[in-house]
Amino acid sequence: MMALAVVGYSVSAQSLNVSSAREAQNRGYLDKAKKLIDPACQHEQTKDDAKTWYYAALIYSQIGGEQDKARSKYKNLDPEWLTKCKDAALRCKDLDTDKEYAEGNNTILSFVGNEYYKKAVKAFEEQNWDECMNLSEESIKMFMASAKREYANESYMLAGKAAMNAQNNEAVKKYFKPLVRTKTKENLVYATLFRLYKEAADTNEAIKLAQNYVKFCPEDFNANMMMAEAFMMKGNMEQGNAEIQKALEKTVDKPELHANLLAAAGATYENVEDFANAEARYKESLQALPNQFLANFGLGKMLYNRAVDKLDAANNVPPDDETGLYDKYINESKEFFRQSIPYFKDAITFIENMSAEDQSHNRTNLYSCLTALKTVYARLEMYDELKPINAKIDQLTKTSAE
Repeated sequence: MMALAVVGYSVSAQSLNVSSAREAQNRGYLDKAKKLIDPACQHEQTKDDAKTWYYAALIYSQIGGEQDKARSKYKNLDPEWLTKCKDAALRCKDLDTDKEYAEGNNTILSFVGNEYYKKAVKAFEEQNWDECMNLSEESIKMFMASAKREYANESYMLAGKAAMNAQNNEAVKKYFKPLVRTKTKENLVYATLFRLYKEAADTNEAIKLAQNYVKFCPEDFNANMMMAEAFMMKGNMEQGNAEIQKALEKTVDKPELHANLLAAAGATYENVEDFANAEARYKESLQALPNQFLANFGLGKMLYNRAVDKLDAANNVPPDDETGLYDKYINESKEFFRQSIPYFKDAITFIENMSAEDQSHNRTNLYSCLTALKTVYARLEMYDELKPINAKIDQLTKTSAE
C-alpha cells in the first residue's frame, strides 16, 4: 500500500508540474515554467501526454519570443530553445490524436517555421548556401506540419535561390518543382527549371513546364515566350510563331518592354537556327528602340557565330578539294564578321554612355563585345581599328583587377 501510494504521489506530482508550469507561463515566470515542464517531459507517466508537450512547446516559444528583447531577463534562459520548441510541437502533434491542442500547436509550428526561415535568410545574406538550404528544410518541415502550408513557399524559394548560387542543379529542382505544383507566379522558377531541362535534353519535362506556366500565368508574356521555345524544340514552328505573337501583343503598349521582347524573340529563333526570322526580329527591335544593348548585342553575336561556323566549315574542307569550297566559306565568314561590326560598336557605345554604377554592372557584357570585336578586326586585318579596342580591353582588365 505504501508503494502504491508513492507511485500515485509521483504521478500526481508530475501532473501538478504540468499545471504549475502552465500557471507560471501565464504569469510570465518563464524560468520557473521551464524548471517545472522539463521533468514532466521526461517522466514515464507524463511524457506520452499531448498536453505535456503542448505546454512545453508553448513555454519554449515564449522563451524564443524574449530573444529580441535587449533587456529581457529571459534572453539567455535556454540557447537551445528553438530545437526544444520544435521537438515539443512535433511530439504534441503526434500524440494529439483527438486534435485537442491542434489550433494552438499549429500556431507554434508556424512560429518555429518562421524562426528557421529568418535564420535561413541570414545564412543566405552571408552566402552560406548549404546552411541556408538546411535551415530552409527545417522551416519547410515546420510549415508543412502546421495548417499554414502556403507559408512554406517562401522557404522553398529561398532554398532554390541558394541552390542556384551553389550550382547544385538537383537541389534547384528539388526546391522549385513544389512551387510549380502550387501554381506559383514567379518567372524565376519557370525560367530556371526550363533552362535545366533544356541542358539535360529533357524535352518532355521542358514542354510540360511551359504548358503549366501558360496555364497558371495566362497574362505573363514570358509564359508565351517559353511555350514558343517549347514548340520550336519539337519542330512546330507554326505554333511557336503564334505564341511569340501572343507575347508581343501583350506588350504593344509598353515600347521599351516591347522592344526587349522582340530581341528575346530574335534569340528564340536563333536558338532553333531560324536565322532569317531571328534577324528580322532583332532589326524590328532596333527600329522600335535604336539605342539599346539587347538587340545590338544579340544581332552582332548571331552574325559573329555564323562567321565562326563558316570558318569551321572551311577547316573541314579536304586539302585536295579543287572546287573552291574553302575560299567560298572563308569569304562568307568574312562577310558575316563584317556585318557584325556596327552592332557590336553600338552595343559598346550604349554601355559606355551609362552611369558609372551601371557600367560596373555591365562590365561582363562590355568585355564580351570588346573581345568579339577584337577577333573580328583581327580576322578582317583591320589593324588600325584594332588598336583602340585593345586599349579598351587593357583598361577594362586593369579596372577589374583593382
